[in-house]
Amino acid sequence: MKTILILALDGVMDSSLGITTDTVRAAQFLTRGSKGTAVRLMTAGYRKTVSTGSGMRLVADCRFADVVSGEVRPDWIVIPGLGLATDEIIRSRLAKADAKAAIELLRGAPPSTRVGASCSAVFLLARTGLLAGRQATSTWWLAHLFRAHYPDIKLDETRMLVRDGPFYTAGAAYAQLDLILAVIADLMGSAAAETCSRYLLMDQRPSQARYMAQSHTQHVDPTVIAAERWIDAHLAEPISVAQIAEALALSPKTLARRLDAAMGLTPLKFVQRRRLMQASHLLESTTLAIDAIAEQVGYQDGTALRKLIKREFGATPNALRFSRA
Repeated sequence: MKTILILALDGVMDSSLGITTDTVRAAQFLTRGSKGTAVRLMTAGYRKTVSTGSGMRLVADCRFADVVSGEVRPDWIVIPGLGLATDEIIRSRLAKADAKAAIELLRGAPPSTRVGASCSAVFLLARTGLLAGRQATSTWWLAHLFRAHYPDIKLDETRMLVRDGPFYTAGAAYAQLDLILAVIADLMGSAAAETCSRYLLMDQRPSQARYMAQSHTQHVDPTVIAAERWIDAHLAEPISVAQIAEALALSPKTLARRLDAAMGLTPLKFVQRRRLMQASHLLESTTLAIDAIAEQVGYQDGTALRKLIKREFGATPNALRFSRA
């Protein structure tokens, strides 16, 4: 029997923890009697009792020390979100005793153990050094902090779920759903994950990009903010890297370097993202035709815009338009 171990730290997001347990339990129920699908779900805490983010008490099945000693040997370790919001809070949280113990536990896990983390818990996984040089995702609105702390990790905050070797990382809060379905697919088979998603009405969401707020670059490099404002004021026009650099009194190389450090994007991809985010906003907030929106955000026709929206957001323009109706 395979074991999924939930690493529960004090302050764990109740929703992220609940999504994990409820989804696995649903998969267990839906595949009962099927050969090769039996899994055991366990929780581990630094101490036996864990306090969740809302103040509820979780009595863990085991302690971190039991995993380190080899008494508990999980096939999967899953770290639910921690609800962290600012750089100061993240630094303080990861300096606590349970976080340090969790980091050492993960560093000492056998190479065969797979590890999944979502939202702010990806910061804890990154602190282990195990993601160095690998691809990952995390919650989009903390991406600038993540890059500042872990420049050696290839972050793509537009993606909902990223797998690189034995490590799975997922985006903001409810991307825990996507992570747990991936765990279920790995241990119980893709059919089990598909059945579970259908019964629980879980839509496929390959991208976080459609959920990004237009002001998501706030609190990062002032140059990036200035570039964002200039681009937004000229969206309907042809835009070149040289024009942006000149407007900001920078060389194109300096502009590219700062955008890459803060956003992980080239200048042209940054322009494209600004165009797509404004297009998404117009789709959700107006009844403008796709061709009219394309003209406002700098594309010659709606065909090109439709293709980009589908590729980057994983949804059609109509899906975006009616998703918040």
